[in-house]
Amino acid sequence: MKSILSILIPAVLIFLAPPITKKEQLLLLSKKYFPENYTVLKEYDEATINEQAEGDSLYEFISDVSTIVHEGYHHYQGFYSSYYDASVLYRINDTLSFAVKNFKTFQSNEINNIVPPAIRKKIFRYDTYINTKDKYLVTQQFGILGLLEECIAYYQSFSTEVSLFNYYKDTYGWKDPDSWIAYLSNMASYRYSIPEFKLFISWYLQYAKLKYPKTYGYIISNAGLKKLFVFLDSENTRLTLLYDQHRSVIIKQFGGRMQVRGNFIFNTSSHSGKGLYDNEVLEMNSLLSKPEHRILDELKK
Repeated sequence: MKSILSILIPAVLIFLAPPITKKEQLLLLSKKYFPENYTVLKEYDEATINEQAEGDSLYEFISDVSTIVHEGYHHYQGFYSSYYDASVLYRINDTLSFAVKNFKTFQSNEINNIVPPAIRKKIFRYDTYINTKDKYLVTQQFGILGLLEECIAYYQSFSTEVSLFNYYKDTYGWKDPDSWIAYLSNMASYRYSIPEFKLFISWYLQYAKLKYPKTYGYIISNAGLKKLFVFLDSENTRLTLLYDQHRSVIIKQFGGRMQVRGNFIFNTSSHSGKGLYDNEVLEMNSLLSKPEHRILDELKK
């Protein structure tokens, strides 16, 4: 028969074991569901992660994960790449990066000169990245090169959200519609971010052609920049298709308990809901279909 002491000691050790940190939880999640960002998160500051992740458990801060990935990407870029080198290296994952030859740019807020205020108001992220007086923002300091960095950061967020479909399926199953509604809304908020940056880049090109022809020439002859743009455009198509597929599966699984109404998705029992941003996607696509944005074809040649 075991002594009482031999039984108590393991119990005490378990009780005294330190709880798993937010960063450790995040790394375990990344390793299983989105390993392409494991390296980025491993090198991200733990104190910053603690500030950005609201709550103590993954259950509480799961909706913050894509934002942490976004900011972690910026941190990684700032540490391993420089806008003052001959080329700027943009990381995508452990095996893929794009080297973009550096050149003199102009601040992105100069495109205010060709974008009417009525159009600016239709674009959620316009004021944040274009119509800003923050001269230290990467999109202002480094123009189109900074726009590309921000676009990649949003791509990483969108990709992470799409990958988390399997986490939600493994963790929640098909019992609670509210968890899935929150997930769909969070993922949808990134679905129109890359088209927004395509608009910003198009306007940047248009203004460069008009006022900075030398810079325009550097852009359209920059092989690395063009390859990166084509990659992001292609990835947005791929991720959007996956988003549509996942959304269809989720709604089908919940049947009448979940319903899309207008620009929102609702729990039909509690009548609580969240935005799906379908209208914003339509607006972005409508704007990009205008003739002046055919200038983006110059980046695909």
